[in-house]
Formats: sequence, structure tokens, C-alpha cells
Amino acid sequence: MGKKGKNVAESSTRKKKNTREPFSFLGQDIDVADKQTVKSHLFYLILVFIAATLLVVVVTTVVFHSFVDLFDIGIYLKHTVMLMQGQFPINPEFPYPPLAFIPILLAFVPALLFNSGEAFVFTFQFLMFVCNCVTVVCVYFIGLKIYNEERTAFIAALLSATAFSAIYFVITKFDAFPTMLLMLAVLFTTYRRTVEGYAAAMLGFFTKVFPILALPFFVLHNAKSTSLKQELIAAAKIVIPIGIVLFLPLFLINPSTFSIYIPIRSELGYYSNTLTFTLFSWLHNVFDLSVSLDMISAVMYAAMGLGLLILLYIAWRVPDKEPKLSIKLLLCAVVLVVVCAKVRSPQYIVWFTPLICLLAADSFRKIASFYIFQALAYAEFPLMFSTFYTALQYTDPALSQGWWITLMMFTLEYLALFICLWFVVNPREIAKKVKGAA
Repeated sequence: MGKKGKNVAESSTRKKKNTREPFSFLGQDIDVADKQTVKSHLFYLILVFIAATLLVVVVTTVVFHSFVDLFDIGIYLKHTVMLMQGQFPINPEFPYPPLAFIPILLAFVPALLFNSGEAFVFTFQFLMFVCNCVTVVCVYFIGLKIYNEERTAFIAALLSATAFSAIYFVITKFDAFPTMLLMLAVLFTTYRRTVEGYAAAMLGFFTKVFPILALPFFVLHNAKSTSLKQELIAAAKIVIPIGIVLFLPLFLINPSTFSIYIPIRSELGYYSNTLTFTLFSWLHNVFDLSVSLDMISAVMYAAMGLGLLILLYIAWRVPDKEPKLSIKLLLCAVVLVVVCAKVRSPQYIVWFTPLICLLAADSFRKIASFYIFQALAYAEFPLMFSTFYTALQYTDPALSQGWWITLMMFTLEYLALFICLWFVVNPREIAKKVKGAA
């Protein structure tokens, strides 16, 4: 064979090796190396998540001699029993929308069959495990779409499957369920299934309120391919019927249920793990400034309102049709609501962890910052809870050694979160896009 013929043969071989085949998902083709790679990735991700979940339980209880918090699951069981007895279960002790009872009632079936509270606990934990498996799969397929590359998508899903602080709350709370609906909404929107995206976000709202944050960003994102008027009408056709069916009956039975959709919970006071309380501790106790928690909280809520308006303006102004920008803005919106509120439960980390994982997969620096934040969040709860702080206060007197450890812990945790956000969101790049669109 001549030199020319040899080069042609080698070129043909390289092309054959680099050939990528379309993988059909949600009505769209994704270019992948081969379908078997995708299937293998999903299999390994589930195995890793199983191993990570077991490891979190063992490390928490055996290594750190801490606890697996089953308090909330006990509350779920209590209110399910109330429902079975004909009592109205939604009250200030259980201020959750009606669809929160879907996994709770499913877990109650084996509890009835075996007359066992333990059966309820294990079934509920298994259901939340399944919900988070769905979330991991969502992260993988969203990653395939936004990166167009299996390796980065796999890393994103792997981060989600090994997010150990979030995993702790997956098996102890029900937040994995609304988070799954939020990620399904993101998945559908990414693959241009707008109707399903709106529906999933609205159903998430009737499970726990935070998924509704996605709705305006979805509308503005979809409007870039249609028009704002058209998308508002399309969203209204989905949102209004779901709202009527799921809200109106409960409201007619008990008008006070309206309060469950206002996630402020002012009657609980200020939680000691909030950014508001952390800033107050620095300003009032350390720097001896005459500021009150109410003053700081007012500034925080004003910052939250202004921040959400800025994020919506960016979503409207920047003509970027790629879903990655919308994911970044949604992440910022969820985190903004979490850190500016006067009440913060540690399990809120479950809400935004998958979004961070999606955006952190393409850089070692982002991945490192993500795990540092996860470690600090895990130290907060369960390791430091009750020993260094309770829901409403630090356990040690102000300016004592234990008080300083607690304050520094929360300070570092919030700094780690903001640094991680800075890396994964890249606000400078977004600012350039806004400036270019002006």
C-alpha cells in the first residue's frame, strides 16, 4: 500500500473511532460515544449512591458517635395517624402543602400491615432514597445536555451521589421529594418539554414551597424561543388548574391553610444557624455595635427582594438560550432565599445541592469548594447540634471559647458556600453578558 493509501486508511479509522451515535431522551437526540456507556454510568451512579448512604450512616453513628435524626419522621407518622382518625393534619406543627403526604401515606401502608412504627421509618427512608436516585439521574441527563459530554455529566451526577451532608438529610427528612420535583422541572425545561416543566415546578410548590422559584426563570428562558406573552399564557394553562385543584379544597375546609404557603414562620423567632444571627453575633457581640436582630433581618429581606429582582432582570435581559444560565440564576435564587430568611433548617442544603453539582463538574477548583462546603455543613448538623448550638441560641455564653468556635464554624460555612457559588456561577461572565445585551 502506498503512503497516500495508508494515510487515507488511518484517517478513515480515526473517523470511525470518533463516531458518536444519537441517544434519544425525552424526544431529543443527544450525541454520545455509545448507549452502553450511558447505561453503565447510571448503574455505577446508583451503586455509588447506595455505598455513600451506608457510609454516611456508619461514619455518623460509629466514627463520630453522633445520631441519625428521626424526629421529623416521627412527626410525619404522628400527623398521618391524625389524618387516619379524621383530624385535619395541616397545622403550625406540620406547615407543609398537601402533596407532602404522598410519600408519607405510602410509607404508612407497611406500618399498617405490620403494625410497626419501624416499618414506617424504613419505608419512608427507602422512598426518599428512591427520590434522590431520580435526582441523581436528572443531574446526569441535564449534564449530558448542557455539556454534551458523558464524562462531565457523570462527574456532575457523581458529585450529587456523594454529597454526604445532603445525603444525611435525604434519609432523615422529606426534602428529597420536592427536590426531585424541582430537578424534574429543570430536566424537562432543559429538554424543551415546557408543559412538563411547568407542571413539575407547580407540583413541587404543593409539596414544599421552594420549587416555585423555578417558575419565573423557566418562563423567561422559554420565552427566548417564543415570546413572553405566549409563555405566560402557556404557563397559566398549567399553573392555574393545578393551583385550583390542590389549593381551593383545603382552603375551603380551613382558610388558615393559606399560611403554609408563606414560608416565613415568624412565630419561631430567629434561628441561631442563620446568616442573620451570624451577622448579629459579629456586629453586636464582637464589635459592640448597637444593632438588633430585627434591623439586620430587615436588611436581609430587603437584600433578598432586590437580589431576586436582579436575577429576574438578568434572565429577561440576556438573550442566552442555553439552559445553563437559567440553572445558575435558579441556584442563586434558591440560595438567596435560604440565607436571607430568619429561619433556616440544615436540610435546606438538599434543595440546592444538585444545582451546584451540575455547575461544579467541569473544574477541580469548583469540586474542591463543593466538598469543603459539604464538610462544614455536615459539621454543623449533626455533629455540632445540641453541643454547640440549639435552634434558637448558642449553648455557651457570648465571647466564651465554645461561643467563638460556634461563631467561626457558621462564618466559615457561609464563606465556603459563597466561594463555591462564586466559582460555579461565575458572576463576571454573567455581568459581561448583561453589559453586552444593554
